[in-house]
Amino acid sequence: MKKKLGLAFGAGSARGFVHIGVLKTLHKHKLLPDFIAGTSIGAAIGALYGVGYSPDQIKEIVKTIEWRRIVDFTIPKSGLLKGELIENKLRTILQNKNFNALSPPLQIVSYNITKNKTVIFSKGDVARAVRASISIPGIFSPLVIDGDKYVDGMLGNPTPYDIVREMGADIVIAVDLFKNGKEISISRMKRSSLFRQFKKKFILDELLDARNYLFPEKWPQLLHRIFDWFFDKIVFSKRMLKIIFRQEVPEVSKVIYHSFVALAGNFARERISNAKVDLLIAPSFNNLRWSDFDKVDQFIRIGEKAMEEKIPELKRLLK
Repeated sequence: MKKKLGLAFGAGSARGFVHIGVLKTLHKHKLLPDFIAGTSIGAAIGALYGVGYSPDQIKEIVKTIEWRRIVDFTIPKSGLLKGELIENKLRTILQNKNFNALSPPLQIVSYNITKNKTVIFSKGDVARAVRASISIPGIFSPLVIDGDKYVDGMLGNPTPYDIVREMGADIVIAVDLFKNGKEISISRMKRSSLFRQFKKKFILDELLDARNYLFPEKWPQLLHRIFDWFFDKIVFSKRMLKIIFRQEVPEVSKVIYHSFVALAGNFARERISNAKVDLLIAPSFNNLRWSDFDKVDQFIRIGEKAMEEKIPELKRLLK
């Protein structure tokens, strides 16, 4: 009887593009998964695959998404972004499908902060489940379903190897994106503004896109300095933030986010160190960061290489 292969795709923001590389290598060797369980970015990649996209198609999707077009800032009470635009984009890409239409079967991990428990989505709207699973505290406002608030599944199960085992997998491959990372100390974190990061990623990019129409091409460095000064001194001054948002960006958003990344990352490493998995894929990322969404190809190559090294062992297990 053929052994069933299950993939546990873990959380890790942009590092989760490694999952695409893992799928590419498995396809190359014609070793297709029978079950997938995913958390956060792992849930998103698993959903794309379950809808029917090939690893190469998933690569093109994540590379061509205009991230700036799906960022919906909100008055920062429980998060900087509403998340509605991302959910709508997900629903379009995932073709409005429900879980029962996915192949292979997929289960998605989120965390219900109202009831303080891990929740597994396996029925209903896939896009909504992915939205719940990627709702990073401090960045996204929690998703509210029937009065309960849901946030990133990493809080309860960062690498859901046990979930995919319960789905029926005989051989479990767990893709862990934290095992080879350094333990994070909250007290040593830089107190940098999240808005500064979003400024660089989105608003500055938007203005620089207009540069070709408004300014000579030979001015980019000068414009960078002018824009930086303009944002730091005027647009992102406390006075302007109060005008735009009717209040300052709350320190609590930064504290919640940094605390979440630190504690969840350390929890992920501790949990995977005691995991009973058949094959652990734990790539090293060197200087690549969680926020490097523009480095899809690099992450995918890392995933391909890490999975390729484990193929001989996987074939032995499947025998």
